[in-house]
Amino acid sequence: MTVPYIVRVERGTIDRGIFDIAVLFTPGEAWTPFAPQRQWNRKVVHTFGASTGQPRRQFRTEQNWADDAALSRGFMVVDNSMTDSLFDANRVYNAEVVMMMKEHIIETYGEIRYTMGNGCSGGSIQQVTAASIFPGLLDGIQPTCTYPDSETTGMEVTDCVLLVNFFNSAAFANSNVGLTQAQINAKKTAIAGHLDQTACWGWNNTFGSNGKPGNFVPSLVINGVTGAMANIGAPRNNCQLLANQVYDPLTNLTGPRCGPADNAISIFGPAAGTTNRGRSTGDNVGITYGLKALVSGAISPEEFVTLNERIGGFTPDVDLSPERTVADPDALTIAYTTGIVSAGQLGKTPIIDIRGFDEVTPDLGAGRVGLFGIHQIWRSFALRARLDNANGTHGNHVLWRFPTNLLAPAGFTLRSFLTMDEWLANIEKDKSNVSRAQKVLNDKPADAFDFCVLSTDPGLADPAVANKVTDFGVCDTDPRLVRHHSPRQVAGGPDAENILKCQLKPLDFGDPAFGGVTFSADQQARLRSAFPNGVCDWSKPGVNQAPFIGPLTFQDGPGGKILGPAPQSGRCDFAKNGRCVPHDEDDDD
Repeated sequence: MTVPYIVRVERGTIDRGIFDIAVLFTPGEAWTPFAPQRQWNRKVVHTFGASTGQPRRQFRTEQNWADDAALSRGFMVVDNSMTDSLFDANRVYNAEVVMMMKEHIIETYGEIRYTMGNGCSGGSIQQVTAASIFPGLLDGIQPTCTYPDSETTGMEVTDCVLLVNFFNSAAFANSNVGLTQAQINAKKTAIAGHLDQTACWGWNNTFGSNGKPGNFVPSLVINGVTGAMANIGAPRNNCQLLANQVYDPLTNLTGPRCGPADNAISIFGPAAGTTNRGRSTGDNVGITYGLKALVSGAISPEEFVTLNERIGGFTPDVDLSPERTVADPDALTIAYTTGIVSAGQLGKTPIIDIRGFDEVTPDLGAGRVGLFGIHQIWRSFALRARLDNANGTHGNHVLWRFPTNLLAPAGFTLRSFLTMDEWLANIEKDKSNVSRAQKVLNDKPADAFDFCVLSTDPGLADPAVANKVTDFGVCDTDPRLVRHHSPRQVAGGPDAENILKCQLKPLDFGDPAFGGVTFSADQQARLRSAFPNGVCDWSKPGVNQAPFIGPLTFQDGPGGKILGPAPQSGRCDFAKNGRCVPHDEDDDD
């Protein structure tokens, strides 16, 4: 079919977000939801925005509806600023915005065949969590620079903030007297688990202040060699409001708080004794930071003890504290049961995960350290591990790895789009009497397979000529494709990185996890003081790590109340004594 390439764009507001809906259009022809113009194939691409934030203001989306690959093939392309993670870190709200966008499309344009998502980084979080919270809301997703969700990603952010501050402490400096900077940085790398020490700098500088509830001046890593820090810039707040409008512990206790949990207070509920602080999942009780670095010999027993004595945590106002952070137990339950922490329910959704390289934070020189270096390859494998743990397979998760920078070559992005379209069309045609999850596995197209493209491949930018390596053992030999780890994985945590708060076990110096390392009597006493209630037992599920239920059960549980009786409908003849009287109650003829 050939049609004029004229695109109609509708712009409006839905759920406080400013949206765009773009689709091919023939002027002069009628379009009703029961008879759409024929050039729309009734398929939708929803583009999700990156970063993360929780401003209390309205913004235009940062996405671009002018997607030639989709529009020219008859797809409708949509976006909404409240599905940009930069403007909305409330993942349930994000999913509800997607739902309301689809409702508007159906009522205005016509029935949708299927909806696919795309987006990088925070845009991947928005896709994955929307599919996790409301399975079926997005029929297929194409995350790039992928994270499984924001709650578990936040663990690495806060761990890195604690680590970079510890690395700038006198206690750490005293343990490194006489060492070269390269030797010192090797210790930092071993503790953090990344390709090098700069990834934690990237987390600190990009999102280290994102949890701040009021006004703050960012504390940033400013030296690309030593990791030295300084407070840089003017005061600001994450609500993006005037300074006197937001929470202040001294002058404005009831003002709006600006952290992610505060922004999602309607989901998590208020913390005990407050009305404006959201319950938080943040926790690092019992975590033995640097455990695998200790066992490997990268750090000494004394350095391990000092690290865990001094690492500390955060206060409820997200200031550094000598005490470790303690999660709200109800927040943990809500995060798991709503699907905010993604897990096995994603098995109902086809996923093509496109992974570039972003493991190192750039040193810009002149006392400046860049952003990013935070989209680690291991995140894709964490998502895969969750699927394996829950479903016994990750067959719905297709992973393409590239040695290029953050984004994959454009040709492969198009290939992903076309492959996802074929996958969803196959499922649509499948009338077999099997589950949706089984159809996702049964109906994979031929191009939906795992591969990587090596750094040495001269044709890596062209899907037609690039050598698609399917042996991940070979892929892992490429330094720009190999996966590394997180601080919690170095501490013994699982590859799935889905334990927000660990269950504890007694501190036992004969535990095989210590690898036979010997501690002095003084060091043992100090570790017992650092871990008075024990250390993480990673063989057990996390505290309150409950199965998925969904956010809309209307149960009288954490964050919700049972609804009253359903309203009764009937014909209302007139008002009587301040109420509407149904027809059968009217005895005044």
